[in-house]
Amino acid sequence: MEHFLTVGRIPFLVCAPFFHRFLDNFPPKIRFLDGTPSEQNKNLREGKIMLSPSSSIEYAKNKKNYVICNRFCTSSTLEIRSVKLFSRYKWENLSDKIIFTTEQSDTSVSLLKLLSSLYFKVKPVWADNAAGCDAKLLIGDNALRESVAGKWEYSYDLASVWQEWQNLPFVFALWIIRKEALGGGLLPLLENYLNETEISIKDFKENRRECLQKWEKFYPHNLPQSLACDYYNAIDYSFTSQHEKSLKIFYELCGMQAELRFI
Repeated sequence: MEHFLTVGRIPFLVCAPFFHRFLDNFPPKIRFLDGTPSEQNKNLREGKIMLSPSSSIEYAKNKKNYVICNRFCTSSTLEIRSVKLFSRYKWENLSDKIIFTTEQSDTSVSLLKLLSSLYFKVKPVWADNAAGCDAKLLIGDNALRESVAGKWEYSYDLASVWQEWQNLPFVFALWIIRKEALGGGLLPLLENYLNETEISIKDFKENRRECLQKWEKFYPHNLPQSLACDYYNAIDYSFTSQHEKSLKIFYELCGMQAELRFI
């Protein structure tokens, strides 16, 4: 029986280092399925994909089905720039105000609600419709474009706020792997793919502009080239003991118990 490994790919700039290498050079027996972070969470739960850089909170919600690749993640040691709350009011004045929460990222929404409740101590009204909202959470390329537009009086980078509070980087996405990928003939494909992804990240760091130009041909983002290129200065793709500590604190504050199992 021939085995194939299906990988969830997120077509946001933040994921370009993970996937640019494979846009015109598919690894053998690897298939890709595109989707937003929340869509990839669902695809993981349903077994439509075997691994993906998915919302970190997805692991805690369904940990019995998953392991984590601790070679890389998506986090920030400064500001992430692509996970932001845009507001007409200061955050501490958002009680009873309407905040739109994007459907694209489960982790970012959980972090937003956590920071509102425990750090700023406000009780907003959460909405899934952006019409008439007083503030809105945007992620990915949408957040970058909204920052460029400059229409909001206040904007808050959620990674920066977390670091002010906890003095730790925030882990937005983990490489989550279904346990089935560890057997059934898939493990050699998985190990090879993770090795290739490490090379992809390294190549992007060394040849950022060239790699980004290739990415843009497949996934246009309509942002200034200089802004897109500079964006990666704020992102940390490593996974260290500090990231692990931050992840555990986040889960605990969310009321979740999750033993971290790594491959």
